[in-house]
Amino acid sequence: MNVDDVVAEKIAAARARAENAKRRRAALAAARQRGLAFRHAAKLRNQASARTELPEEVQSDDGDIVIEVSEAEFHDAVRTSLARLGLTYAELEDQARRRDFTSAQAQVLWVSIGGAVNTDLLDQKETS
Repeated sequence: MNVDDVVAEKIAAARARAENAKRRRAALAAARQRGLAFRHAAKLRNQASARTELPEEVQSDDGDIVIEVSEAEFHDAVRTSLARLGLTYAELEDQARRRDFTSAQAQVLWVSIGGAVNTDLLDQKETS
């Protein structure tokens, strides 16, 4: 056996390993695609069943879920969220003006309610 034969065997072994790895990757990718398709189908089934369980007045024409709250309910939720953060609306508004929020939750709250709050209604409940 000469050197050329040894080199040829090593090259053939390396090609076989590469081919096996390629087949293994293809099989894993196909299994992953099947799993993702199954997961997405299940998610769509769950969403469809959840929508059919909701009353019609909660669903919009395009199938999105819409929850309507009164102005009083909105301000109660704002008051609760501010209390949970230990802030007043004026403090939150000041943080927004400075673009320096004390927490990520404060920034999320501002994005949700900023400018939509009637401070007179908010103050009425705080004083009563």
